This record gives sequence, C-alpha cells and structure tokens, in this order.
Amino acid sequence: MNAQKRELTVVASILAITLAGGAYFGYRHRAVSLQRAQAHIQTFLEGPRTMASLMIDRYGPPNALAPDVVTWYERGSWKRVTVHGDAPLSYLEQAVGYHVPLEAVTPLREFGHGLRFDPVNEEMSATSNSESLNILALNLANELCSAKRTPKEASDLYVRTARLAAAGKSSSYTEKLLFEPYRLIPVEPWNREIGY
Repeated sequence: MNAQKRELTVVASILAITLAGGAYFGYRHRAVSLQRAQAHIQTFLEGPRTMASLMIDRYGPPNALAPDVVTWYERGSWKRVTVHGDAPLSYLEQAVGYHVPLEAVTPLREFGHGLRFDPVNEEMSATSNSESLNILALNLANELCSAKRTPKEASDLYVRTARLAAAGKSSSYTEKLLFEPYRLIPVEPWNREIGY
C-alpha cells in the first residue's frame, strides 16, 4: 500500500511540475496582441515607429517584442523581419534563409550596403530604412554569390537603382526577391535569438 501511495505521489508531483512549467512557458511566449504591439512601438523614434506600424499592417502583430525591437518570423518571403526602434537611419532588417558559398564571403563583405550573412544559421539579411532597398541588396547579393557580378558592379547598380527608386522609378530588383530563399524546417520563434 505504501509503495502505491509513493508511486501515486511521484506521478502527481511530475504532473504538477509539468503543468506548472507549461503554464509558465505559455505565459512567457504568448502571442503578442495588436494593442500590445502598438503600445510597444510608441517609444520608438519616428522613422522606426512608422516602419513598425507599416509592418504590423502588412504582417499582423509581431511574434516577439524586446526593448526597442519588434520581430516577425516566417512572413511572406522573409525568414525574419525586425524593426529596431532606436536606430535613426537603418532600422528595418529583413532576413532570408540562404546558403552562402565559401567563395562568396569576400565579395559579399566588399559589397556592404547593409548586408550581413550568418553561415551557421544559413541566413542573409539586409538592413536599411526601406523594404525595397533591402530587396535590392539581397537580389544583388544573390548575384554576387552566383558570380554574375563583381562587388563593384553590384555596388554601382545598387547606388543607381536606389537613386531611381528615390525618384519614383521602379525596378524588378526592388519589387520582389528574384531568387527562392532557402527554407529550413520552421523553428519555433522562442528558439531563435533576436539579433546577433
């Protein structure tokens, strides 16, 4: 009888701990409400606040909030979209899944233009103050990775296309990604870090 009581007590304890842990996890990683996201971005600088509001309209409430940061995961073509509320100029970061070949590392570094890549997480991101400039940088980075352009050619095209975009002209390089981003098995947002 005592062995049965001990066994029942152990099972009940394990169940209680599991339920408490699950409740805490659910509380910490609850979905961000629209109202909570809108209140969060009110402390952002004007440019980032406007961009965050635009991204909320486009992608819905973000998946994660952090001080001066809002982040969405797996929206549209993007692996991650992050708005940095304390950045006065380049506040919109958009990342795609991308395997960067080893021979492309140097050309990508020479290119610059807000481009970053993370070979461990197979991710490439662009940071600027507009989605069209991020798309432009990533399209040119893809051409650098496939050796279609040199860093100087890509940089010159970036500057020309950005000037045309500022004058209201459109380009296929700024409208959509001209390559298919690498898709991994989706990872839950709570297993990813914001920023790096």
